[in-house]
Amino acid sequence: MDNKLLGIVIALLLLICDSSYSQDVESRIIGGEVTSTYYVPYQVSLRRRTSSSSAYAHTCGGCLISDRAILTAAHCVYNRLAENFLIVAGTEVRSGMDGGVVARAEKLLPHEQYNASITDNDIALIFVSPPFPAGTHQKIATIQVAKERPVAGAVAMVSGWGTTTEGGLASMQLQQVQVSLVDNAECQAPYTWRPITDGMLCAAVPGGGKDACQGDSGGPLVVDNQLLGIVSWGEGCARPDYPGVYAAVPHYQSWIDEQLAANP
Repeated sequence: MDNKLLGIVIALLLLICDSSYSQDVESRIIGGEVTSTYYVPYQVSLRRRTSSSSAYAHTCGGCLISDRAILTAAHCVYNRLAENFLIVAGTEVRSGMDGGVVARAEKLLPHEQYNASITDNDIALIFVSPPFPAGTHQKIATIQVAKERPVAGAVAMVSGWGTTTEGGLASMQLQQVQVSLVDNAECQAPYTWRPITDGMLCAAVPGGGKDACQGDSGGPLVVDNQLLGIVSWGEGCARPDYPGVYAAVPHYQSWIDEQLAANP
């Protein structure tokens, strides 16, 4: 089956089957606003089925860093099969496609030192087929990976289809919200039971009320049009004393480059 026909078949499958969403999400937009992939063209939706006969449903976000490589959270793909994932780019909706483009996951590559007990090294790559039309589709583009951390207080943007209140319902439309980076030492203070490692960074707003939440996992935290973080974990959502925690992309620059080179 050629790629064009495969794309049509997958698109029809999504339109028919993706009428519900999975509650099986591990981790964490509250206080945000509806946005478009015109503004966040690197944002993708990971759709997963739990069996060969079940529907594909949004489970996590992801970020397009090349036409066939998606950066996401390790906990979104760890111990799961590539054949059970579809990736949708160029759409604002959580269910269906609405003008988006779909590709199948060809390979899942969670970080080999991912530690589920403390959610450390929570970063993964997904390689897709066929490649996405990045640069030729008006709502699909890659994002540059940040090589350095900005100073604490820098304004960042996080986006996704997660719940809009802690424990609430997921958004059917793509949302985004601005937060500010928090120093790791300051972030560590409330998290007495879990380390904030060098592979993590934190973001929040004073007094809480803005954050990523369930269903946003794997999605992008962006500063100055560069991918700085991957939504990972936190205590609840948007709580005043608990910043959201992200995989720190600059920390994994060498790992990302190595995996891209090994999977041309």
